Amino acid sequence: MDQTDARIIELLRENGRAKFVNVAKTVGLTEGAVRRRIKKLITSGVIVKFSIETQSGTEGIVLIKTEPKTQPAFTRDVVKGLKRVAEKVFEVSGDFDIAAWVTATDIEELNRKVDEIRRLPHVQNTNTLIRLISA
Repeated sequence: MDQTDARIIELLRENGRAKFVNVAKTVGLTEGAVRRRIKKLITSGVIVKFSIETQSGTEGIVLIKTEPKTQPAFTRDVVKGLKRVAEKVFEVSGDFDIAAWVTATDIEELNRKVDEIRRLPHVQNTNTLIRLISA
């Protein structure tokens, strides 16, 4: 990946629906060259997916405590269960073992998802941070 690829990725992060011809003009390449570079970035795994981000809805980060010191497999089991509920999952250090980014259409749905996380086997405790202001 070079500087041009990095710039293409930056442009796609700003607007995932940008036309290749417009990206090409911005980076100083032909539309075909941009198309080939994007295909290569996808094939190599640099670009994993294109997604839609909406302004409405509720977001939360759920901090999850498991028992990794006594049973590391417990944390792996929780991570597998989180794939049904969370958008992204992170390993963290400190008082909690896992952080899960959860999105929902409203606070009620977010609460249902947090409850589902709490019911996962090996989850000892959770702490939820809810986004109050849109960025």
